[in-house]
Amino acid sequence: MPKFPEVAAFLGETLDLPINGTVYSVPPVDAETGVRLVSRFTEVASKADDEEVSDDLTEIALYQETLGPVYAQLLAAKVPWPMIKAAGLTALTWHLHGEDTALIVWERGGFPKRALTSTTAEPPVIQGEVLSTPSPDSESGTTPNPRKARTSRGRTSSPAGA
Repeated sequence: MPKFPEVAAFLGETLDLPINGTVYSVPPVDAETGVRLVSRFTEVASKADDEEVSDDLTEIALYQETLGPVYAQLLAAKVPWPMIKAAGLTALTWHLHGEDTALIVWERGGFPKRALTSTTAEPPVIQGEVLSTPSPDSESGTTPNPRKARTSRGRTSSPAGA
């Protein structure tokens, strides 16, 4: 029978975030909170028209949940809000997707609001990033003809279309 290593050895016990010279250790969320986060963000991701993930109070509560005791430590240290937000989004990503994906979010200082509703596994694209491949609407990589196509006047070109 195989011997499995301790789960903490590969999952990591805490998420250690360096902010202004101090390393803050975010603990894992409890099972109830983890299930609530997964169900909340799975539900949001399934709604293509849902642009708003949270209002201000819900956003603060989300960071309090995902950062645990670190949230109060950051407030006490008077850490600027953008850094708290980046830490909260990184912690959320860590709880839901693990260290590798959380590192991407951390290195980008968070992610755009639109990325919260994304169902793809690709990291969010930050505005201004240069893409190395053609956009999806340009399969051939050629530039579309800038002339506007003629519109139909309601007539069909074949008897089958009538």
